[in-house]
Amino acid sequence: MGQRMNEENQEQDQKDEIAGKQEEPGQIVSEKVEKKREKKREEKPKKKRLRIQGAAWRRLDNTAKLFAAVSGEDLSSVFRISAVLKEKVDPELLQRALVRTLPEFENFRVKLRKGFFWYYFETNNRNPGVEEEQSAPCRFIDPHRGARFPFRVSYYGCRINFEVFHGLTDGLGALRFASRLTEHYLELVKKLPVMVQEREFSPLREDDYLRHYRKLPHRHYNSRPAIAIQGEFLPFDQMAVLQGTIEVSALKTECRKVGVSITKYLAAVLLWAIIQTETDGKTLKRPVALNLPVNLRSFFESETLANFFAVVNISWAAGKAPEALEEVIASVSRQMDEQIVKERLEETISYNVSNEKKWYVRAIPLFVKHLVMQLIFLHTSRAHTMTFSNIGPAQVREELKDSIEGFQLLVGASPKQRMKCGVVAYDGKLCLSFTSAMAENRLPEFFFHLLEEKGIRVERESNGITDTEHDKGRYPVIAQDRERVRRAVRGFYVSLVLVSLLAGLTNLATYHRIPFKWSLLTAGAAAYVAMTLRFSVMRHASLAGTLVRQSLGIQAILLLIDALTGLRGWSVDYAIPCVALFEVAAVLLMMLVNRMNWQSYFMYQITITFLSFVPLIFWKIGWTHHPLLTVLAAGVSVAALAATVILGDRSVKRELKRRFHV
Repeated sequence: MGQRMNEENQEQDQKDEIAGKQEEPGQIVSEKVEKKREKKREEKPKKKRLRIQGAAWRRLDNTAKLFAAVSGEDLSSVFRISAVLKEKVDPELLQRALVRTLPEFENFRVKLRKGFFWYYFETNNRNPGVEEEQSAPCRFIDPHRGARFPFRVSYYGCRINFEVFHGLTDGLGALRFASRLTEHYLELVKKLPVMVQEREFSPLREDDYLRHYRKLPHRHYNSRPAIAIQGEFLPFDQMAVLQGTIEVSALKTECRKVGVSITKYLAAVLLWAIIQTETDGKTLKRPVALNLPVNLRSFFESETLANFFAVVNISWAAGKAPEALEEVIASVSRQMDEQIVKERLEETISYNVSNEKKWYVRAIPLFVKHLVMQLIFLHTSRAHTMTFSNIGPAQVREELKDSIEGFQLLVGASPKQRMKCGVVAYDGKLCLSFTSAMAENRLPEFFFHLLEEKGIRVERESNGITDTEHDKGRYPVIAQDRERVRRAVRGFYVSLVLVSLLAGLTNLATYHRIPFKWSLLTAGAAAYVAMTLRFSVMRHASLAGTLVRQSLGIQAILLLIDALTGLRGWSVDYAIPCVALFEVAAVLLMMLVNRMNWQSYFMYQITITFLSFVPLIFWKIGWTHHPLLTVLAAGVSVAALAATVILGDRSVKRELKRRFHV
């Protein structure tokens, strides 16, 4: 099976390589040729795919490993780059544009998978789709839903949105993709010939953090808590957006007066605004700090589309507050000059990568890394008040510029990271976007008002969550409230605990009359229901993973019932081995039904094989009295695993390598 699949896969790769060499970079394709290609693309999904799903894989870069570990519904690690056009978006043309764009960015044709020690990316041969925006920006991208791409393309009115999980790429990589997607869309709208670009980036390109790593003396991040933005939190499913668009020329004029760059000036104004709105303006009990991402490609030889950035902490220390904006500008300029140099950035790379290289860190199972990395992230994230990210200018082909009003950068905020500011320039204008989990706008309003006092005109726009005055109707109205669902789920968990406690008290009070510990069964059933709700209903986990978890819960309940009724042995003799046989059959069935992606179930098959030996332990310690089904279950599971290894051939070796890479 595996040998045949590999041969078919190699044959398809050769066809793709030949097709890819037929055009040189920058070559113009005629409209007639393009129509033929569009027709082939439309027909392609109807044909049976011969390629193995996830045939290739790659390790996550150093930064992506952190994002994969800490991300979830309450901390999405998603940011958005939008192109605002002058005409309403046609979803059919946008879908065609997405199909054109993705082959130029093979690094993005992936899905996030979980190994035993680390997450990893593997190729994703599905077709991504576009959707109309219906929810808050930058919501979590569930790796188990839809086509399973770590990005989302949506539209609303005149705006095209490209939202991406930060583990896939950073601001520069996302900006390149969004710009190219917009170009292809406008080519289709204007019926222009396609400007074909070379596939510049390989999906197996090495991690540039590792490539530029040098062992240097350790330098730790500052983890002293900074001032946090205060106020009332918005509901879980909402995020406030307040944007200001200014003329770059007017901003540059003001920057020349004080002798600093645009980034330095804006960072200083933002720090000053935080001091004026979040403190009494006289004494700071904690430092005010900005988390400032720095593009490392400007300092090291790199063209990667994966993450390649570092963060620096720009702050005003605790103690006496500054008396004037000019003091903050001078301090910010000095800090950036000291920190944003190659030597200091090399120290940051060395510190981050050195932790990953430690053998004992690499050998820790992923579920343990999860907990540790989340604790470290929450601890270090307290060291900054907010994130300020300037990704520079967006660029598109000259003949398409008149169709674009501007670009926007939104960085996902949450109660854990309450407010962020993203900056992107386009065609002489700069868009500053504040995203916030707070119900107040005092900080961004003070910031924009200060710019206006300096003679810089600001054109505001909001999504209507906390500012209705500047809502232009270019964001959807959020109708649902997922916070109510979260509250209902938490209430349900509490009710399960109360029922268990009440059952325990009742059992204790009546035990002298009915000497049976039935409340333990009630507590076990409540735990099983809670587990089902948490991991099978609320989460969009894979079917095989759900099967394993549910089967373990069922076996635990069966054993508990048997123990409470005198341990007659029916659970270990018959019930649990039958459940094990069912698990083996179910996984084999899933492999057969999904033959082109069968290897994704291999780890679950290994897990089930190990679990099938648990009834043998029961037999060894004397619980099992009729071992026929116990031996049969273990034998069948081992035989099934052996058959998979033999038939899978090289695919099994590849799956083991990616799942257990350290």
